[in-house]
Amino acid sequence: MTVIASPDLIAKLDHVLKAGSPDLRTRMLQEVAGLFLEDAHRLSAHHVEMFDGILVRLTESVELRTLTTLSRSLADLHLVPRELARRLANHDDADVAAPILKKCESIPDADLIDIAWMRAEGHLCAIAGRKQVNAELADILLMRGDSNVLRVLARNPGAEMTGPSLAMIVDAAERDGDIADALISRRDLPQRVLADLVMRSTPRQQARLLKIARPELRDTIRAAIDAGAARASANLPATIDDAEARATVAAKRSQAM
Repeated sequence: MTVIASPDLIAKLDHVLKAGSPDLRTRMLQEVAGLFLEDAHRLSAHHVEMFDGILVRLTESVELRTLTTLSRSLADLHLVPRELARRLANHDDADVAAPILKKCESIPDADLIDIAWMRAEGHLCAIAGRKQVNAELADILLMRGDSNVLRVLARNPGAEMTGPSLAMIVDAAERDGDIADALISRRDLPQRVLADLVMRSTPRQQARLLKIARPELRDTIRAAIDAGAARASANLPATIDDAEARATVAAKRSQAM
């Protein structure tokens, strides 16, 4: 690993940063990133920090396609240079940020929370798809995300949702059948939330939920459908046959004349 700290490489880096063309910067970035990826599994924390400083400098003023490729190549690594990962995750372009936001385990929750508050839907969708999404982060995604973000979150078994969070996503599911379908597949969905979801669905959606649900949920779904139908029947106003209503009105007019 002495190559990364060699005077020749440092001098070349300084030259590239001061006077190098965009193509030369890109080639240098690819060269250094290749060195890191080749030895990432056996680098010390000190060496990772050295790579971090160099790669961060090289990522300035390179094209988005190169940054996206770099982000994808780093996302699955157990140990990613911290500042580089932070900058890629915070990048304005969601294509650059998404691989790191979705897969990189070394991004601190505090950074993810800041990004979730500040960034737009592409970033939020990536965060919603992470292997683990804690309750605080899930709440922010529910408050700020559009339907696409909520679908990803509802489908994610690693997303931790509290009672208020579940109430919010059931509200969204009432308007979006895809969110309802995603929720019904969750194994951590409380029965009371499942029943609420079913009773608030349209008959057509209820039939679909019953069809796609796991066998052990179907009795609960049928009971919720029956309960919803009984409640609707109890709240129906008394109706009058249309012909009878017309006859009543005509009679009253005759009396008035």
